[in-house]
Amino acid sequence: MDFLFIIISLLMITVLIVVHEFGHFLAAKYYGFQTPVFGIGLPFGPSINLGKRWGTQFKFYWALIGGFVAIPELGDETDPDTITEYAIDKPLREFPVHQRAVVASGGIVFNILFAFLLAIIMAATIGLPTANATNNISAFVDEASAAQAAGLKAGDQIIQINSTQIATGTELQKAVKSYSYQDINVKIRRATSAKQYQIISTKFYSKGSLGVILGHQKAYQKYPMNPLTWIIEAFKFTVNTMIGMLISVIAIFASLFSKIASIFGVSIGPAAVELGEVKGIVGIVQIISQDIKSNAFLLLEFAILLSLNLAVINVLPIPALDGGHLLFMAYEAIAGKKPSEKVLNGAMQAGFIFLLSIIALTTLNDVKNWIWH
Repeated sequence: MDFLFIIISLLMITVLIVVHEFGHFLAAKYYGFQTPVFGIGLPFGPSINLGKRWGTQFKFYWALIGGFVAIPELGDETDPDTITEYAIDKPLREFPVHQRAVVASGGIVFNILFAFLLAIIMAATIGLPTANATNNISAFVDEASAAQAAGLKAGDQIIQINSTQIATGTELQKAVKSYSYQDINVKIRRATSAKQYQIISTKFYSKGSLGVILGHQKAYQKYPMNPLTWIIEAFKFTVNTMIGMLISVIAIFASLFSKIASIFGVSIGPAAVELGEVKGIVGIVQIISQDIKSNAFLLLEFAILLSLNLAVINVLPIPALDGGHLLFMAYEAIAGKKPSEKVLNGAMQAGFIFLLSIIALTTLNDVKNWIWH
């Protein structure tokens, strides 16, 4: 059964990549770019010809987890063998920079639109995921927090403040606010073992905040039967998720550069994200295959997150990614000329090496976590 869930996860990732490539394909066709081949899967090993339409040979490769569309007029690393194999007899045209930029952005836009569409479906069915605050202490704001000074610990569950019973994070926040700037009696439940706990009471002065970070419990927010509400909520969810992903990706790269700098004796500061926690394709498939066993709808949620993640990664200004192409196009638009072939080739090679390093790092993390956990 585990093998089946892994196959489903891999197919989902392939679908998202094909959606990305289809965005490039449609934009290229709209402007008249040549697209000699559209491949489902990676161009390795045996393949099946699915037919030729609109001047494009569609192919299926047994090496899944990917897809591609060859657009030689975009300068997309399409090699001469591809041009020969698919008999591109028309001369390659030169397109304005804004049209090339639209084609380069097509995959990113399609991944966002696809995620937005899936979010609408989720809003209309099981609801969109939210993180509701619990009454459990996850951490403390700082060492000087009133709660920590009174002896509370991470993992404690606050069950009563004065005479007010507490069951949720919302109730806790309301109670703390209502008893601002006075002494409060706090009752907590503290686990002493897997099946036992003790009730502890303490007293301290509250300034309207306990100085704690509450834990969160995932839930699904359902909405009324109103298509406009579904669209609005799905849009907000999509935007907020993308912003969160951008912040996370920036933190990951900041941590990576911090590690590299430390090798040369340069201290930039503490890493925002531990690189050992960063997951790659193996870790993602492992998470998906485990979670969708308990709830098949989680496959829909993961599809949204992965589609947005694919968009966020590709928008980064790294050569060999769509963002790298857009960066060079921006230079061309400003400077009025393309970067030299030497600069382009060098940047592309550096970009590939960098991406391969990231893939190697995340795969090592995945294998390590798989073995030791």
